[in-house]
Amino acid sequence: LGSGIGAEFTDTALIFEKCLEQINAELITMKTNSVNSKFYNRALVFFFSLNALVWVPWGIICLLKPEAWSGAVITGMTVFDLSQAVARTEVRAMYGGLQIAIGLLALIAIFKPRHRETALLFYVLALSGLALSRMYGLVTEGSSEIIRFGFTVTADNYNQVGLGMYEFPNFLFAWALFLTRSTLQQPG
Repeated sequence: LGSGIGAEFTDTALIFEKCLEQINAELITMKTNSVNSKFYNRALVFFFSLNALVWVPWGIICLLKPEAWSGAVITGMTVFDLSQAVARTEVRAMYGGLQIAIGLLALIAIFKPRHRETALLFYVLALSGLALSRMYGLVTEGSSEIIRFGFTVTADNYNQVGLGMYEFPNFLFAWALFLTRSTLQQPG
């Protein structure tokens, strides 16, 4: 009888030990996922903050001063002929209103976490469209330079600087966030 109780106790202890090992492994996984989730959400907020800081102010400038595209804001950046009202209205709508809305989406994603995944998907699609279409345009037009890193913007290098300083790095950042979302993201 005594050896039976001892054997049961040993079996119970082994089961208990296995349960503790499993719980410990789960806690380590949860802690790792929690750290990864916090890092991921901070990266998302940084990404959306960067985009809000780019899109909203530039959208407001374009809405109020469409001449920004003809060298009035950034000297040498004469991209469009804005001598006609139709061109100025187009800049106000597409580079003003639309860009403000794109930036506001980033702000919504910052303050309303439940919208982050949808906002991120939008940015992945929008930045893919911008970056890949600009690359295609530069190649199709025979440009000898595709990407330029620098702060001097002229009509001759506007596309290369836009691609190098904003669109392509942001395109890569958006895709990295998008591709890692399922393994790192947790609610909140």
